[in-house]
Amino acid sequence: MLKTKNGKTLAALAALAILAAAAALISVLTDRRTADPGREVRVYLDGTLYATEHLGAPHELTVRGQNGEVNVIALDEEGVWMKSSTCHNQLCVHQGKVTYENYASRYYGTDIICLPNRVTVELVLRDGEQDPDAPDV
Repeated sequence: MLKTKNGKTLAALAALAILAAAAALISVLTDRRTADPGREVRVYLDGTLYATEHLGAPHELTVRGQNGEVNVIALDEEGVWMKSSTCHNQLCVHQGKVTYENYASRYYGTDIICLPNRVTVELVLRDGEQDPDAPDV
């Protein structure tokens, strides 16, 4: 093996550098995947999971249906709302913002529903929380 002036091998230094890089990468990926599940929003199209988004910095998600329907969902650190929709009645837009503070008093609880475009937005509850209108199972 090659040795440096101070007696440490180059191989050992290279191995340490690789381990440090791998640990940093794992840390970043783990932080992203283990975000608080209670800060999550699930979006369904035609009853199938379309996307999972996290609350945080303001951003939007555009959902496009097979027949040209478009729903724009807005999210921020507090909650989620239907910003716009191509549906004819706009009831989903008028349902307003769902947050952890107001879901229990909303008619649809944790959901925003666009029936004409077959889009459902669900604010995922934190561990231990339960929608008061959920059926007892």
